[in-house]
Amino acid sequence: MPARPSLTSIGSLPPQSESAEEALIRAVELQREHGLELLTDGEPRGDMLWPYSTLPGVRFEGGIPRIVGRVRPPEDPAAFVKIRDLEFVQAKFPDAAFKVSLTGPTTFAFAVASTGAGPAYKGAMDPALHDDLTAAIRPIAREVARHGADLQIDDPILSQGMRDFKPALARLEAIASELPRDRASLHVCGNLSRGGVLSALLGLESVSTLYLAFAARLERGNLALLEPRAWRDREMALGAGVVPVQVSEEAEIPGPEAVASLVREIDGKVGPDTLRYVVPDCGLRGTAPALVPKILRNLHHGFREAFAASS
Repeated sequence: MPARPSLTSIGSLPPQSESAEEALIRAVELQREHGLELLTDGEPRGDMLWPYSTLPGVRFEGGIPRIVGRVRPPEDPAAFVKIRDLEFVQAKFPDAAFKVSLTGPTTFAFAVASTGAGPAYKGAMDPALHDDLTAAIRPIAREVARHGADLQIDDPILSQGMRDFKPALARLEAIASELPRDRASLHVCGNLSRGGVLSALLGLESVSTLYLAFAARLERGNLALLEPRAWRDREMALGAGVVPVQVSEEAEIPGPEAVASLVREIDGKVGPDTLRYVVPDCGLRGTAPALVPKILRNLHHGFREAFAASS
């Protein structure tokens, strides 16, 4: 019998409390309440860019991190904020499985250095900046591995396509190689139809799972890119986003039946044992807090309906 996928999220949730520790606890409880099995800390302290503002060579200015010098690894990777939050939730929920999301070097570089990269780099496209970011992220990934958690690298900008994917993918390989392959994943949301994005991502050797989006209007086209042979040949698993997160009212959230239908369609396209996780399309930090429980509830109920015969 094919293995049943698991429920998880992409990582972020709207902050659940003004107290960071209380927000961490509530984020985990919210996920467990809605059947998620691989949990995150909910990222209550800031967006996907904020954690790297503590790296040497990066400073938080004007609401975003800025490159102000040569980027270097943290002096104590075990004290990095994402690792401290991981330790906190693991201590509070010792029976739970967790993953940590870290922003990939390409997305971070283009997000924070498009208006300048300080005296150390020529700009956002400077390979030295990308290499230094990779070197800074690797010891943090090593700490994730040491704590027995999974790693999800978030590099959504890769969906925009590149003239040459090799340098960016080599940096992702270096980060992911700090963990066993089955615990390393990559999240790339957006439309993947341009520039051979999916083919390039499927070539990663140190990553076992690709988290991709299929539910939002612009990402429905990703369904046409799925075929079983490429995934089977590369021994790559899929984390399928099946509920849109950029919604402004409850009526825009697909019901459990629609979620189940999309899950079955994706599962049928990629073949048995390839669909490993079912998730929302992207992180939920920017989603109206009142809508998040319904998104997670419909995700859970649709997931159960899709795999009712195997549960």
